[in-house]
Amino acid sequence: MASPVHRRTIRAATAADAGAIRELYGGGDVEEFVHRVTDRAIAPGTTHYVAESEGRVVAAFALTSLGRLRPGGKSRLMLHEIKLRPNVRGTGVAEDIFDWLATSLGVGTDLELLALASLGQRPSTFDTFGLSESHHVFRWPVREGGELQ
Repeated sequence: MASPVHRRTIRAATAADAGAIRELYGGGDVEEFVHRVTDRAIAPGTTHYVAESEGRVVAAFALTSLGRLRPGGKSRLMLHEIKLRPNVRGTGVAEDIFDWLATSLGVGTDLELLALASLGQRPSTFDTFGLSESHHVFRWPVREGGELQ
C-alpha cells in the first residue's frame, strides 16, 4: 500500500468547485454542476469530492453508500465518477485518493469498497491497494425521445 502521507487535499465538493469540475468533464453547464454537487435529493447517499493540489482542483469523484441486506456484512461504498486532469495522470493523485479512503473513511477495515472502472480498464492503483474483481456491472440506459443517453 502507498504511503499515508497525502500530497493532495481531499474534501467534499462545494458549489464553488462547479467551474473546476466542469473543466474536468470538458464541458457542461456550470449551474447544472452546482445543482448536482449541492442537491442531496438528486442522488441520495452520494457525496461528491474533489482532490486539490496547490489550491487547484485536479480530480473529482463520487462516493455512494450502498445498503446491505446480508446480516453481518460490512457496509459498502461505491467509488464512481472519477475524473482526473489529464496532466496529473500518473502523478499519484489516484493513490492519494485511495490513501484518503483508507485512512479517513476506514475503507478496507470498516467499509468495503466497490470501484467502477471503464470496460477494458484496470487502473494500476486497484492492484496497489488490493482491489480484486468481484462483480460485473450492467447498465440499463435511459431512453429519452427514443435515443440512448
